[in-house]
Amino acid sequence: MTFDELEQAVRELRDNQIVQGELLHRLEENMNERLDRLEQVVEKLADGMVVLQSAMTGMVQTVEGLAGDIRVLQSAMTGLVQSVEGLSATVERFIRGMEGNGHRPQSS
Repeated sequence: MTFDELEQAVRELRDNQIVQGELLHRLEENMNERLDRLEQVVEKLADGMVVLQSAMTGMVQTVEGLAGDIRVLQSAMTGLVQSVEGLSATVERFIRGMEGNGHRPQSS
C-alpha cells in the first residue's frame, strides 16, 4: 500500500467518522425531543389522574349519600304502609261496627 492510498484510506475513515458522529448527534437530539414530549405527556396524565381521583372521591361520597337517603326513604315507606294498613283495619272495624248496629250500606 502506498502512502497516497494510506492517506486516502485515513481520509475516508475520517469522513466516515464525521458522518457517524453527525448521525449519532441527530439521533441523540431526536431521542431527547421525544423524551421531553413523553415527559410532558406523563405529567399531563399524572395531573389528569389527580383530577380523576378527586372526581371519583366525590362520586363515591354522592353515592354513599344517596344510599343513606334511600334507606331513610325505605323506612318512611315502611312506616307509611304500616299506617295505611292500620287505617284500613280501623275503617274495616268501623264498617263492621256500623253493620252490627243495624246500619247496612245502601246498594246502588
